[in-house]
Amino acid sequence: MSFDPSPNEGAVELFRAAVARHQAGALVDAERAYRQILSKFPAFAEAHSRLGAVMVRQGRTSEAVTHMERAVELKPDLFEAYGNLAQAYTSIGQREQAIDAACRALELFETPQTKALFAQCVAYARFTIDSDRFRALLRRALVESWGRPRDLTRACVSLIKLNPVVSDGIALVNSAWPRRLPADELFNTSDMAALAHHQLLCTLLECDPVIDIDLERLLTSVRCAMLTGTAGGNANNEDLLSFYCSLARQCFINEYVFSVTPTEVDQAQRLRASLEQALSNGTPCPTLWLVIVGAYFPLHNLTNAAALLERPWPRAVKDLLVQQVQEPMQERRIAATIPTITGIDSEVSRAVRQQYEENPYPRWVKAGAPGLAAILMHRPPNQPFDVLIAGCGTGLSTIELAQQARHARILAIDLSLASLSYAMRMAQKFNLTHIEFGQADIMQLSSIGREFDFIDASGVLHHLADPWAGWRILLSLLRPGGFMQVGLYSELARRNIVAARALIAQRGYQPIAEDIRRCREDIIASEDPLLKSVSKSGDFFSTSECRDLLFHVQEHRTTLPEIKSFLAANGLQFVGFFVDALTQHTFAKRFPEPAALTNLDRWHSFEAEFPETFASMYQFFARKPAG
Repeated sequence: MSFDPSPNEGAVELFRAAVARHQAGALVDAERAYRQILSKFPAFAEAHSRLGAVMVRQGRTSEAVTHMERAVELKPDLFEAYGNLAQAYTSIGQREQAIDAACRALELFETPQTKALFAQCVAYARFTIDSDRFRALLRRALVESWGRPRDLTRACVSLIKLNPVVSDGIALVNSAWPRRLPADELFNTSDMAALAHHQLLCTLLECDPVIDIDLERLLTSVRCAMLTGTAGGNANNEDLLSFYCSLARQCFINEYVFSVTPTEVDQAQRLRASLEQALSNGTPCPTLWLVIVGAYFPLHNLTNAAALLERPWPRAVKDLLVQQVQEPMQERRIAATIPTITGIDSEVSRAVRQQYEENPYPRWVKAGAPGLAAILMHRPPNQPFDVLIAGCGTGLSTIELAQQARHARILAIDLSLASLSYAMRMAQKFNLTHIEFGQADIMQLSSIGREFDFIDASGVLHHLADPWAGWRILLSLLRPGGFMQVGLYSELARRNIVAARALIAQRGYQPIAEDIRRCREDIIASEDPLLKSVSKSGDFFSTSECRDLLFHVQEHRTTLPEIKSFLAANGLQFVGFFVDALTQHTFAKRFPEPAALTNLDRWHSFEAEFPETFASMYQFFARKPAG
């Protein structure tokens, strides 16, 4: 008995019926239907692709890959198969193949989904061979916000460090550290020109902290060479000036976390005084003065800083002034307009507020693709619903949610006016008018007389005097059937943070910029693997994030059994963790039963085997029963 190798009209009808079962969630029936089609039409590429997608939904990813690979072999322009294949490769740790599949999907059809898919796949990439193609794609991903810059930074850094000028410079800097090398030892004029023309490097400097010790030290040395007047090349060169401005913008973004020597401090302060004198007198000053000072101090803190905006400057310097003068001025104006929703009475709340007034957290430039699609799928399209962002900080997740949920009515609260004004400025920048911002203390929210369909408390409860009491207050505001996104620190995963806090206490470091810089150098130089591992955290690379990570005035850590107990005592349903695809695949192999993903006992066992699983925090959804 022979079979027709290509699908006919009848096969297409069978395929449509199978897809309908698939979309309805009847995965067993859909798999049976796809297999029936393929038994008669083994070259039906779309059926192979969809069968693979069903298997992924069932946790059979390795088996699924075979069918997806067959689909693209049969039909090399099958767009949907490449997208499915990229996600499947990611979940089983085949990252190089995942990136190739995502790039092919992007080449076939550029959509917001394929751009986000590329960003998701490349997030775990560490390049070993330089590539014009990937440098261009990563730069586009940063500029066009295909994902959060932080999710792309490590991949970008791995490519940047493959540049010979960068790698040679890093080797020289590390060999001399902590001594600062003058530029004539570090770079010649052509090397500086090569750095200035490295578009991915310059773009990254303007988007996010450079989360790499080697590259940080190289940039620290370049900054010092700028200050001492030994930087190679002509500062009147437009490309070189633009690079210097990018470096100054990086320093503002990371809040001047780069190490600084006493000699540099003295020289920078004298140059700052000269710049302030020129502004006071209305006399001209070299353009480079402004850029160098901006690499050591926020320009909005200068006396007569507003006068900088009245002078003509090159384009790159104007952009620097927008960042360091114009936007902070806008935030100060905004702060006066933010309403007070509750009082802030407790000693802990006041201390936490003070920390974030001094260091709003985090400083961000670009939002990524929205990340809460799963929760929004539980609501009818365009139906209004009420959202509370409890502890919105500077508004990154708030903005991402608001961009996707245009029909939501969002209340975003925080203790800190500095954080709220940053968030509100960003909301205005993105033309998001459906966010209401207010200063409030979670511990006082019971009095506001409002209810919400969704509450995000993903990074705030562990900074309360009593996290469990604060969680109960938020639950009292959640409507029946509503969802909550919760984030809590793991006792097991933060052993290195505990070690770092012990070091800080031992040496008497205070939560000020100078001590934070000194503490970072101690940790980088440590021979204790547990302590040194702190430097691998993305939060290690800016002043506000490092302060939040290591110097927080109030921190609680918990365990999964404690979370399970709270959920049970308060009648909450655990819906699932936010974990990457590879972690989920590894978990599913260890605990293959379907219900394991929502079994906290299983996750507790998994965390004991893989203690770094929740290094950031436990982040999960919980649901309040409808009746």
